[in-house]
Amino acid sequence: MADHKKFYRSIDKAILDKSLFEPFRAADVQAACHEYTLPQCRSFLSKHVQGNSAGNLELFQRVERGAYKRLPFYVKRDSYVDLFEPLFLPKDPVGNDIIKYFASLLRVLGMEDKGWDPYAESRAILNDLNGFFKLELPKRWFRNPDETQWRLGLLIYTHIVEMDAPYEVLLNLLRFRTGDGYSPNPYFDYLSKGEQKAFKKRGVSTGRKIEIIKTLSDAAGLGLGSIFNDFYNNQLRNAISHSDYILTENGFRCRGGISGNKGFEISFEELDRILLSAKAFIAAFFSIEQRTRLVWGNQAGRAIPYDSHYKGMMEVLADREGLMCGFRVHWPNRTDSTYRRTEDGIEMVNCMLSMPNKTLDLMVGMYARNPGAFSPLVEKDGLPIYTKREGSVTPLEWPGDGSVD
Repeated sequence: MADHKKFYRSIDKAILDKSLFEPFRAADVQAACHEYTLPQCRSFLSKHVQGNSAGNLELFQRVERGAYKRLPFYVKRDSYVDLFEPLFLPKDPVGNDIIKYFASLLRVLGMEDKGWDPYAESRAILNDLNGFFKLELPKRWFRNPDETQWRLGLLIYTHIVEMDAPYEVLLNLLRFRTGDGYSPNPYFDYLSKGEQKAFKKRGVSTGRKIEIIKTLSDAAGLGLGSIFNDFYNNQLRNAISHSDYILTENGFRCRGGISGNKGFEISFEELDRILLSAKAFIAAFFSIEQRTRLVWGNQAGRAIPYDSHYKGMMEVLADREGLMCGFRVHWPNRTDSTYRRTEDGIEMVNCMLSMPNKTLDLMVGMYARNPGAFSPLVEKDGLPIYTKREGSVTPLEWPGDGSVD
């Protein structure tokens, strides 16, 4: 059977291209997605319909016999992916220095040993909590399973809106796009003087982070602000975080402190829309982040010309799953600069964060005493000698065998 992710993406693309319209039938899908046969289309739709008996991933809703449409979550998630795509996969990854782009994707902070990156743990927590929605909760332990699912949804919501990594990656990619450089603390430059003074004590609130992202998104000509308008509600976030709420027959009710003068209510229908949008946001972020790293991971093993002055050549490093996890710049004086993020920690050799320059500085090693025209790193009568790429003994020669154009 065809890979369900690839198949679903083909259907989604056909809908975006207006060659397929909802509700659709198997014959409509086959006509729009020529790479699949009619039996494959029939099988795929029925296999992944909502409520399927096999427990397969639910992607579609059956609106009548033989007719389907995508579930609202996937419609929302894919619309967010489309908004993220030009940010994560820019047409010009070189113009503002590709090192700053890679630093944004890899969340470069500095040297770390194993166990200091909470990003993977955050993904695991969300996967665990989502797993409860697929279980039939026993009434022996859960008196009202419906309310339990709402409570789990609220926990997921607070975890999503409070996660640091998505906001940091988005803002640094926006900084790259607007030419503002890379920073491990991407918000600070956009804070007022008063906010900067208070930063050490209070940090930056989630709402302020979103404000800054919206501002840079507008400056970059992107529409990311609409995503946060769909799900971010500071009153709701605050009420859940401080356990200042109750679930009633009609929905979510917050007293708003001891006096109750800031109380508010949200219907279950509206709450469902907010929670769905929040989950679609983080799913879209995880999806495009993985896809981007896979795109660059496919460049692993190639030599990409990086610096026309020093004649450095960049090698993308990939993990066992083929996802970009770092990079190495080979210099023509047998030196290289490496950054790699792994489960066991950070490898960082001949490179360091440069806050004043808003980038990652790469050390090029020893300069030539009497440099020639090729590079300041190569003697006038000498030949450029590069370190080897991973898994390859083939010598590197400028300008390499890859391109980011």
